[in-house]
Amino acid sequence: MKEFVRGLMVFAVFLILALATQSEESPPIALIHATTINRHGQASQPDQTIIVAGDQLLAEGPASKTKVPKNALVVDASGKFVISGLWDMHVHVAGLNADPEWSKDVLLPLLLANGIVGVRDMGGDLAALQKWQKDVQHRALAAPAIVASGAWLAAGGKRTREQIPVANADEARAAVREIKASGADFIKLISIPSRDAFFAVADEAKKQNMAFVGHLPFTVSALEASNAGMKSIEHLFYSGFSVSVSSKEAELRPRLVTAVSQHNDAAWEQIVEEADASRSPAKALALAQAFQKNGTWLTPTLASLEITGHPERWNTEDPSLAFVPPVLAAEWRRSAKDDKVKRNAAWLARQSAGDGRLAAALFHAGVPILAGSDSLDPFVFPGDSLHRELAELVHAGLTPLEALQAATTAPEKYLRSSGAISRDFSGASFVVLDANPLIDIANTRKISAVVYGGKYLDRAKLDSMLARASSAAAAVK
Repeated sequence: MKEFVRGLMVFAVFLILALATQSEESPPIALIHATTINRHGQASQPDQTIIVAGDQLLAEGPASKTKVPKNALVVDASGKFVISGLWDMHVHVAGLNADPEWSKDVLLPLLLANGIVGVRDMGGDLAALQKWQKDVQHRALAAPAIVASGAWLAAGGKRTREQIPVANADEARAAVREIKASGADFIKLISIPSRDAFFAVADEAKKQNMAFVGHLPFTVSALEASNAGMKSIEHLFYSGFSVSVSSKEAELRPRLVTAVSQHNDAAWEQIVEEADASRSPAKALALAQAFQKNGTWLTPTLASLEITGHPERWNTEDPSLAFVPPVLAAEWRRSAKDDKVKRNAAWLARQSAGDGRLAAALFHAGVPILAGSDSLDPFVFPGDSLHRELAELVHAGLTPLEALQAATTAPEKYLRSSGAISRDFSGASFVVLDANPLIDIANTRKISAVVYGGKYLDRAKLDSMLARASSAAAAVK
């Protein structure tokens, strides 16, 4: 009898909790009479209704044929343009210039307020990132979904929260197993000591069922990396990508390895120029076919290099500096006046121009592209930097729709094909825009609202998030 009574009490507790949870759930959200962009394979569809409940897309279709639930929060989106939530596929929000002690309260809301509902973190404090992942999943934190590598693999240096140095193939294999055990979502390479170490990573990652991504080692061609299973290659210039599609690759690659090992920037730049001049459309096409077959993606990160390469355009009174802790903002302002920074920037600016041309050529050959901004380099502001990346992709030669897809449907395909990291893609997140991004890609900045995690974040709520993020940044000591 006591057991029966105890069972009833337990059942009653669960029932109360369930009812409480149900009552706390937000009602469905119905966006009615919207123009949707890039939905169901069509660039633009007018007078549509989208209904979302929690993390689920309940319905989407013509407004005249889509029934709206009685308890829904109805939003008249007439004259508005609705796109899928944006993903920034190359960020650092818990390492390098971003300290998790403050970035949680500064960068995460800043990203979400810019319409970014998901990020791929490419190296940082894994413990912090995993805590945020869980908080986001349990709706305890209003922030983008996160997929994260934790520490990257590097050919040298000290061990830090951002990196694990490896000296040979055996250490590379051990590092892959360690990262697997840590619960990271994927393996990230920033540098690797040898070809043997690279292919050891590739082999061990396959054994551990882990995607591996990152910088392309100068000793390895993009075709070799793709055939070895590399899931995405980050950057163009920093990965020496132009050599992989040059008709003179056999000559240029050993010269590039030597130039980089000797820190000979002038020789490096000369080799890139020769590679650009000898680009082979046939090699680009063959590489694109291999990427498609192997499921390899390219993240060009054009905006970061373009911004870093032009300090003369840095605005030391930029309002976005309000989202940068004062000490870091002061460092950036000093950099704008540093002659050494300016000399290095001029070199990067020349590479940036070549990267845009190469990205467009590769994309038009069929190489699948992801949008990633590599934010928090000087004056590369998180959130805004993804919109800059979309603009750079368009400037390079992609259409606004193609650029938009690099931050929406392309990340969805990438995430769904990447094993463990697919769990963070819900597909029920949207950004409501005041103007058509297909007419001008800059219109992705004109955000009226964000639908995310079952919440409708209107402009007032987004502005409130930005105000709190700015206050949090100002309070950092």
